[in-house]
Order: sequence, then C-alpha cells, then structure tokens
Amino acid sequence: MKRGVYMPYISISLFPGQSKEVKARIAEKFTKVINEEAPNVPDQNIWVTFSEIPADEWSIGGKMCANKND
Repeated sequence: MKRGVYMPYISISLFPGQSKEVKARIAEKFTKVINEEAPNVPDQNIWVTFSEIPADEWSIGGKMCANKND
C-alpha cells in the first residue's frame, strides 16, 4: 500500500436476517460516503464486513434484547 492511501475498514454488527441484497446496498452507501469524504481512496481499499449477532447477545439500555418485553 502506498503511503498516504488509507484502507478504511467498516465493521457493521446487526441482528440476523438481513438479505445479501440489503447488505450490498449498505456496503455501497458506506463506500460512497468514504469516496465523497476521501476521494483519494480507491474503492478496492474500502472494506465493509457484516457480523450477524443473535438478539440474546445484545443489550440495549441495560436490557438484553431477547428479554426486551420482560
């Protein structure tokens, strides 16, 4: 990698169930934003990963998501 060229790595955690098409659109949009803000970064240097994490592994507002209705 050349000096001064960045390799943004974007990690997205989400509940399981989003389609590959939805994930592709999300990745395209993040790539577009990076291109707008850092136009010297080529698309192939922008990495986006998706991690599907089950609801029982998340906590929001101090409550486990799997038990949110408790």
